[in-house]
Amino acid sequence: MNRFFITAIVLLLAVSANIAAQNRDFMPYVSHISAEARNNLVRLTWTDSPDARGPVYIFRSVRPFMGSIPANIRPVVVRYGEQYFIDDSDDIQNLYYFIAASDLSGQRYDLILPRINSTSLFQEQAQIEPSIDEPAALVIPPSAAPAISEGIYNLRANHDEDRVIITFETTRARPDAILYRSTQPVNRPQDLLNAIIVSSGITSGFVDYPVPGITWYYAVIYEDEISSGNMGIRPGVNSTILPVTIAGVTTERSLRPIPLPVMTLHNTMPESFFITEIPMQVPLGIESSNAIGDTKMPEKMPLVPRGPRVFAVDLVAPTGGEESALFQIIMEYFIKFEWEAARASLQRYLSLPRSVEIEARARFYLGQTLYYTGNYRQALMEFLSFRSFHLPEANTWIDSVLTAMVY
Repeated sequence: MNRFFITAIVLLLAVSANIAAQNRDFMPYVSHISAEARNNLVRLTWTDSPDARGPVYIFRSVRPFMGSIPANIRPVVVRYGEQYFIDDSDDIQNLYYFIAASDLSGQRYDLILPRINSTSLFQEQAQIEPSIDEPAALVIPPSAAPAISEGIYNLRANHDEDRVIITFETTRARPDAILYRSTQPVNRPQDLLNAIIVSSGITSGFVDYPVPGITWYYAVIYEDEISSGNMGIRPGVNSTILPVTIAGVTTERSLRPIPLPVMTLHNTMPESFFITEIPMQVPLGIESSNAIGDTKMPEKMPLVPRGPRVFAVDLVAPTGGEESALFQIIMEYFIKFEWEAARASLQRYLSLPRSVEIEARARFYLGQTLYYTGNYRQALMEFLSFRSFHLPEANTWIDSVLTAMVY
């Protein structure tokens, strides 16, 4: 009896020790977080959790993360294994970061550990001044840089007089590379929202003619990455870090010439110069009349509608919030060309207050549904309200609507 009792106690202690060891070794958080800044770019690196192997969530705030995460902060989602992220901000002196790990079931662990998975630029001695002789460039160490599989790398944009030459390398030649151009650095998929598509199916050595006098950044992404929502933006690899600017052409304004005095012909020419009689009209011959009657006016060219456009950020399933409903409308109706259903859903969606950015994108899609259903005047008003948010795209659609209205 005593031997059985002692054996039971030993087994119980062993199980308790095993459970305690498992609890002690369970690490549902990232570690070794580091933040380095240069100009307006911040490079975050970390070590992924060995136990929580889902995507990581990067939170940014102007206040330290203490206890819980503010509800109004929307995280950036990064795939497990990348272990680096490039952020951009106009005020890098006042930034705090927290990186939360998650498991494969979708559970996120919002455990804030200072200096382990949360940091700030005040805590890091990472402000690196660029060399005078060399341009500022963000260098990603090999340990943090993602491995190149079948992607674009070594992207370069070099200006040559009034044009920009885009060169890049790829591990395998593919015909579906898309070139994006933006006035802001393209460091993450969300930045494609402010970019425009220059051309699709490009190859290295592509020549672009951007507007002079404006700073431009470029990115090249494969089409299937956009359609799947798995857009790997890698600054310095498939997106440019250094801007390129085409010098504007300046011309001197010429003075308007003094107009010539009015000359009265009747006072300077003889009367025989002017025609005073109405000539007698001569009727056309039979052959000429028949030829004119058989002549058919050229048929009017059919109106070719503009293809629908969707921002890349709306093709990625959001984690929640007001973007989820917009994503559902895009997936269920818009990309299937069900314009009436999409129009009604978007109007119901906009009947409630939305954030400025979300409302602008929703009205952009509503304008397209009105365009495809023939409501050109209403579509024009939607695109006009969208101009302050994305001028190049809005102007293109306004031109298409005006063309349809006068067709």
